[in-house]
Amino acid sequence: MPRRTRPPWLPAERVIDAVGAGRWWDAIAVDGPLGYATAARLKQITDGHTGPIICDPQGPEPRLYFLVPAGTADRWAEPDTTPLGQCCYVGVNGTLDADTVGLHWITPPRCSRPEPLVRPQQLRSALGTARGIS
Repeated sequence: MPRRTRPPWLPAERVIDAVGAGRWWDAIAVDGPLGYATAARLKQITDGHTGPIICDPQGPEPRLYFLVPAGTADRWAEPDTTPLGQCCYVGVNGTLDADTVGLHWITPPRCSRPEPLVRPQQLRSALGTARGIS
């Protein structure tokens, strides 16, 4: 049986670190209720295999980060979202089952190769539904 390894970009257990976007993945940030609704819809349309989603509950409202393939941010133009590519950093919790008070995973990364990320087309579809647009 192959050994499961943590993705190389994932900090050590019990460590939160700023990880640079643009190399391993880009991130699409979505704030507040729209972020949660998008994550819920994405779970439905992917049968739970969404790809990694991070939640930062601090700040004026929670922010969710959907980790997408590197290069996606350069082409991303969806309203109510912020694409984060090269020269951007995302807080990443190395503890995959951390409590939900601080930075945590909505859907942790899978320890497999290649690392499955959020598919941009599925994210667009989930955003559209979450906005009430079919």
